[in-house]
Amino acid sequence: MIRWFVTVTVLISAAVLAPLTHRLLAVDTLSNRAELEFPNRITFNASFRSDTRIERVVLEYGVDQTTCGEVVAKAFPDYDPGNNVTASWTWEMLQTGSQPPGATIWWRWRLIDVQGAETVTPEETVIWLDDVHDWETVSGGSINLHWYDGGPSFGNELHQSAVQSLTALAEATGLRTQEPVDLYIYGDVDDMRDAILYEPGWTGGLAFSDYNIVLIGISPDNLDWGKRTQAHELTHVLVGQLTFSCLSDIPTWLHEGLAVYGEGGPETASRRQLDQAIRSNSVLSIRSLSGNFSEDPEKADVSYSQSYSVVNFLIEEYGQDKMSALLDGLRRGSTVDEALLATYGFDVEGLEDAWRAYVGARPRANVSVKPTMTPTPTQVPTFVPVSLAQTAPTMSPTRARPTPTPIRVAQAEEEEEADGQTGPSEPENRPIEAENGLKIDPLLIGLAVGIGIMLIGGVLIVLNRRQQRMRP
Repeated sequence: MIRWFVTVTVLISAAVLAPLTHRLLAVDTLSNRAELEFPNRITFNASFRSDTRIERVVLEYGVDQTTCGEVVAKAFPDYDPGNNVTASWTWEMLQTGSQPPGATIWWRWRLIDVQGAETVTPEETVIWLDDVHDWETVSGGSINLHWYDGGPSFGNELHQSAVQSLTALAEATGLRTQEPVDLYIYGDVDDMRDAILYEPGWTGGLAFSDYNIVLIGISPDNLDWGKRTQAHELTHVLVGQLTFSCLSDIPTWLHEGLAVYGEGGPETASRRQLDQAIRSNSVLSIRSLSGNFSEDPEKADVSYSQSYSVVNFLIEEYGQDKMSALLDGLRRGSTVDEALLATYGFDVEGLEDAWRAYVGARPRANVSVKPTMTPTPTQVPTFVPVSLAQTAPTMSPTRARPTPTPIRVAQAEEEEEADGQTGPSEPENRPIEAENGLKIDPLLIGLAVGIGIMLIGGVLIVLNRRQQRMRP
C-alpha cells in the first residue's frame, strides 16, 4: 500500500515537472555586432549555426537609464529559418526619437528551435555616440567630461569647474550626485544640435537626469557662459536623481529655480527685468510656473528669474534642510501642495503670498479658484524631463533597461512579426538553469513539490487510520 502511494506521488510530480523542463539549444554565434549611423539609426546584425533547425529569432534590447521598472523591448528581425541563420533589424531613431549621445544601448538574441529548445546570447553593449569627433575624456570628482575641441587646458578647466559646481551645490542645497555624471561638450551649439533629433533650434544645453548625461555646446571663446551652463545643467541632473518618482512630478519653477540657483543666480539684465515685473505687478503666478514656460521670450526670461527668486526665498528663509525635505516629499509621491504643506505649512498659493511679501510685490488678487498652468506651454529649453508613463509605478528608482520610447506596444507577437514593429515585453521571470542543461521554472517547481507533499501527507494520514483500526 505504501509503495503504491509513493509511486503515484512520484508519477504525479514527474508529470507536473515534465513540461517545466526545456532543453537548451546549442548554438554557435558566428557574428554579432551593432552598426551605428549616428544620429539616425542603429542596425543589429548576427549569424548563428546549430545542429538543429532554428525556427525563431527574437532581438531583445534596451537602454541603460533610470526607470520605474525593468521592461525589455523585443524586435522580430528578418531571417530564414534553418541550421544557419542570419538576422538583421534596424532601430530607426527618426521614427522613435533619438537616444542622448553617450547613452549605453544593450542587446541580446533569443533563438528557439522547432521543439521549443532555446538559448539566449550574452548581452552586448555599444555607446550611442558619433565617430566624427576625436573625443577626449577627463574623469574625477563624480564627473566624466568628454570634449574634442579647445585642447587639454580647455577640457581640464571645464572639468574643474564642473567638480567645483557639484561641491557648491552640495553645500548650498544639500544636493549630491548618486552616480557619476557624463558631460559631453560639443565645440559649439550647432554641433550639439546636429547630434540630437527633434530638439528646438535654440537649445544650448540639455540635461538627461535619467541617463546621468549632460550635453552642452561650448566654444573655446565662450568659456564663462559654458561654466555657468554646466552648473545649471548639473543641477537638473542632481534634482532629477533625488526626486525621481513614478508617483508624482517636480514643478518646473522648482526644477528651474534650483538650476538657476546652482549657476549663481540670474544675470544682471534678467534681475532688472524681474525687478520691473515686480514693480509693475506683472509677475506670473507660481502655480502657472508649475508647467512648461511660455513661448514668449520676455515671459520665459521672467519665468526663470522668478523661479530662482522663489527658490532663493525658500532657502534663505527656511534653510537647506527644509529644501531637502521638500524634494524628498516629492520623491515619495506627494503633490507639490502636499509637500509644501508638510514642509513649510503652506500650499502653492500660500508660498506665493509669502514670496510676494518677501520681495515687496503687491499681494495677489483674491480668487476663489486656483489658477491653471500656462495654457499654451512649450518645452523648457534647458532640460529634458523624465518620462514617467512607460512603466508601472514603484517607490524608488532602479538602473534598469526600459523600452526606448516612443515605440508602439503591439497586441500580440504574431502581429509584431507580421508588421515588423516592436513593443515592450513583460518583465522576464528567468528560469533556473540546472547542471544538466535543463531550464526549470522555479514557480512551477514549487507547485509540483507542494502537490507531492500533499500526496505524501495523505498517505501518512491513511496509514495512521489503518493502524488505529487494527489496534485491539
